[in-house]
Amino acid sequence: HTISVSAFLLNRSSDLGLESMQCLSCSMAIEDILVDLDGVEKVAIDLRSKSGKVTYKASIVNMEVIEKVIVAIGYNVNDKKADPEAYANLEICCKKPEDQ
Repeated sequence: HTISVSAFLLNRSSDLGLESMQCLSCSMAIEDILVDLDGVEKVAIDLRSKSGKVTYKASIVNMEVIEKVIVAIGYNVNDKKADPEAYANLEICCKKPEDQ
């Protein structure tokens, strides 16, 4: 059996569940951090549906790394919880209403 090397170079797209995202500032922070991540090709964040889509080079970065960066800046993503310290340092408008 041979494995095609090109399969590892292909772009992958994954959905992001961003239920803790509250405002435009949140969506811009998440988008900015992902755009700067090596291997990320495209980011689309939808504040209204509290979701996003990320396209990335699987040979360079993976979903685990992408989720870790989002969690590290204070946001929940998919089934991962935000870093509590980072969340505590978010602007008041970026916190869930029950935490304001």
